[in-house]
Amino acid sequence: MHAVRTLRQRLPMFSPAEAIEYVSALLDGNAPARLMAVATKELVEPLNPVLAVQTILSGPAIRAGQRPEG
Repeated sequence: MHAVRTLRQRLPMFSPAEAIEYVSALLDGNAPARLMAVATKELVEPLNPVLAVQTILSGPAIRAGQRPEG
């Protein structure tokens, strides 16, 4: 019940029944997609685009002076 109360505090748009359904489903490992989408949108902090940058070459290849072909 503590998890349900905490969830309702952070996601007041969930009804008590939805909060119970969501927490119970998480314990079973099968949360409903509609509730998961709302919880994810509201609770997960957006990714900083700077931290999402990926390099094409590895560090050693760049230090060795290699350039990508093309």
